[in-house]
Amino acid sequence: MDNNQRSRRQKSANGSPAQGPRRGLGSRIGLEKRGAPAPEQPTARQQAARPRQNAQRPPRPSQQINPQKPGYRPGAPQKQRRVTQAEIIRRRNRRRALGILGVLAVLAVGAFVSVNLLFKVTIFRVENMDRTTPADTGIYTEEELLTALGVEANSNLFGFSTAEKTQQLAQQFPYLEQVEVDIQLPATVIIKVQPAQERFACAYSGGWMVLSDSLKILRTDASQPDGLTLLNIALPDDFTPAVGAHITPKSYNSLLGAEQATAETAGLQASAADTLTELMENLQANGLFDGTTALDVQDLSDIEFTYQNRVVVRLGSETNLPYKLRLAAAALADPEKGLADSDRGVLDISTQQSNGDIRAYFAPEEAAPTPEPEPTPEPAENAGDAGDAAAAE
Repeated sequence: MDNNQRSRRQKSANGSPAQGPRRGLGSRIGLEKRGAPAPEQPTARQQAARPRQNAQRPPRPSQQINPQKPGYRPGAPQKQRRVTQAEIIRRRNRRRALGILGVLAVLAVGAFVSVNLLFKVTIFRVENMDRTTPADTGIYTEEELLTALGVEANSNLFGFSTAEKTQQLAQQFPYLEQVEVDIQLPATVIIKVQPAQERFACAYSGGWMVLSDSLKILRTDASQPDGLTLLNIALPDDFTPAVGAHITPKSYNSLLGAEQATAETAGLQASAADTLTELMENLQANGLFDGTTALDVQDLSDIEFTYQNRVVVRLGSETNLPYKLRLAAAALADPEKGLADSDRGVLDISTQQSNGDIRAYFAPEEAAPTPEPEPTPEPAENAGDAGDAAAAE
């Protein structure tokens, strides 16, 4: 059998040459193929079985090895250790702690720089409480206040406590009604002042005290000072005056005594300090404060004041106090409709009628009776003449 017949038999055994893939000339002589043969398409049964296999055995992801990662060793891939939740929390806390330490370090450096390099005191200023200048310092001078402040130039602006400096100046200068030490960036220390005015003279067990409008003790004296409003208040049992301190009056109401407040008497339990403040404010609002020569709030059920040393105004309790003082102003400050400038007596505005009205009643002071003149004795000459006449008879 020749070679042609043998090749035809082989072709017929392998199938029709038209059904097999065609091979080019290049493949016969070992040249590079122009294209790869088309992959065989899977059958319908294989396509249905493939998802089932994938569901049964999910593919494992291939291990990714980073050559730049620390601890990398060339060779076979190694299995990475699984990171637990506790380790993640520890790493997070470690990063948080490092962040807090960094912030604290920055703050410490900033504080050190500000204390040693920045915010140096170079300006001192004394002004009124409303920030106006020049300041009214009363009997003191600005140099005395700045010297007592005790803050040196070029010292740190935050190297002292403004509250402590304020308390120090208030105790050292009692004739300042208000004093406040403040700072202003970048380099200014400010002293705000309001001078005190002698307003009241108040008696205590050891003598007399001179008080300001806010009941601040300005000085003490053995005798009653002249030209001041007499203030009568109830003082605490263990009271000892201290110059520069403020007085808190003791609250006493004779209508209540030691009893507890009820629904009817709840309005009578105001403090003496609040009642005195309200009384002074309403006297000022009605134009009666400058003419007031005495205030009596020792008994909160029997409040009264004296106007121009001639009219005692009885107000009763603090109930309807603003309305009572308006009635008093109409009677005292209006000579056409009220009292004359020469009237003396007691103006009672403490009575409230059953319908709620409050009326004023004036009781004039009774004039002292004029003493009868004593009989004058007869002259001695007349007596001698009468004797001679009797002897002649």
